[in-house]
Amino acid sequence: MGDTPFVLDGSNALLTCLSHHQYHACGFTGKLNYWGLMSPMGDWPLLQHIPDLIAIGLGASSHAVRTRVLELLNVAGVVASVIVARVVFSRLRQPALFWVFLAVLLSGPVLWYARTTSGEVLASGLLLCFVAAAVLPAHPALVGLAAAGATLTKETSYPFVVALGVLGLVLARRRTGQSIQRHLIAGAVGIVVAFTVASLFNVVRFGSILNTNYLDARLHTPGLGRKLEYTLGVLVAPNGGIFVFWPTASVLLLAACLLPLFARTRNGKGPALVIAVVSLGLTVGFASWWTPFGWFGYGPRLMLPWLLPLVLVALVAYGAELMTLLRRLLERPWRLLAVLAAVVAFTLPTVGQLWRPNAIGAFFAQETPTCQAPWRAGNAAWYGCQHRQMWLERPMSLYALRGVKTPAGLSTGVVVAVGLAACLLLFRREPAVPPLGERRGARTSRRARTPAQPAVRSADRQTARER
Repeated sequence: MGDTPFVLDGSNALLTCLSHHQYHACGFTGKLNYWGLMSPMGDWPLLQHIPDLIAIGLGASSHAVRTRVLELLNVAGVVASVIVARVVFSRLRQPALFWVFLAVLLSGPVLWYARTTSGEVLASGLLLCFVAAAVLPAHPALVGLAAAGATLTKETSYPFVVALGVLGLVLARRRTGQSIQRHLIAGAVGIVVAFTVASLFNVVRFGSILNTNYLDARLHTPGLGRKLEYTLGVLVAPNGGIFVFWPTASVLLLAACLLPLFARTRNGKGPALVIAVVSLGLTVGFASWWTPFGWFGYGPRLMLPWLLPLVLVALVAYGAELMTLLRRLLERPWRLLAVLAAVVAFTLPTVGQLWRPNAIGAFFAQETPTCQAPWRAGNAAWYGCQHRQMWLERPMSLYALRGVKTPAGLSTGVVVAVGLAACLLLFRREPAVPPLGERRGARTSRRARTPAQPAVRSADRQTARER
């Protein structure tokens, strides 16, 4: 799918360079070619090459076999996300939050991208495992290993990985009262190791520790006005905004950020501020890229890896408060049905995309000729075309819905709707219990308030025994 053939060819190019002992700027041209690349190894993060290199080492040679490996890794990323979330909320004694998390996952584009070779779902799984390791917290060695994996997902991810890792560990310290110093050190080591490996990879393909391809000015959105438009587009554009393609995750994160402003929360405003800054930083960062959604693809592909990790940390930080709001929203049967209908309606285009993935080609074909990259046709032509496709043309979701009309699409739609309904019902059935940290604090407080029993003298005890 999409860039996958280039990624596979890039792995081959890397092996060729290493076999010829060329370790510095191997094949680097310094100029963008027709595909916007400066190196035969491309500009993709090392994470997308590592599993392919392992597959080659195990004997895979054809693109078909190596492509299947990448698809299976995306499926593994989804399965790992579900398992890890279950472990986190079981350890926190908040099983109801797991059903919220699962409903968010089922209602998003992850369903489609898990069937593709794009690296976003695998990256999402690695980022989520890192956040989970921090909030538990897991053994320091696991935190370091998870930090290394999360750092390799994207070379622009370093500050966001640090922010989410520190936030997760701080939440763990507040809940458990244990020191997190060793976890912080292990996480820092993991990040440094991953940064070093990624930098050495860049030296081989670009002759610099930085991704020179990313730094080319023609790949960046020009002007403040255009960046502001793209920032808004990443959020709410009908043909790429996360509030359109994944409203459950977007609304939940928005609620988590706004809650501390209007109500007293257990963890205060700090976690909400971090979540808001990370979300805004990612949004502005993608808006500064020449293709903020990762087109040509379905919906906001570039934002996809970050939403589930952010949802997980938001539920850990403000789960009790969010559960209260959700229970009020779903307490009446008609409200439950209305919420279910709305979530299913926004999920159906993703279901359709599963079975008619080529249908959205008609969306991009509305522009004749199709949009040409800025280094080919110039900024005016490209950004004008992007503006029309982002805001004005027939919505992409309507093209994706064609797949729901197929027998497989109808069956999948029913299964997804039943799964979402089950998540909402199971959430309502789970008893409301205070967070683990609060229960420990309450027990300690009760012990402190219980008056000490008067000491019984040994003579009195002896008299009592004689009696």
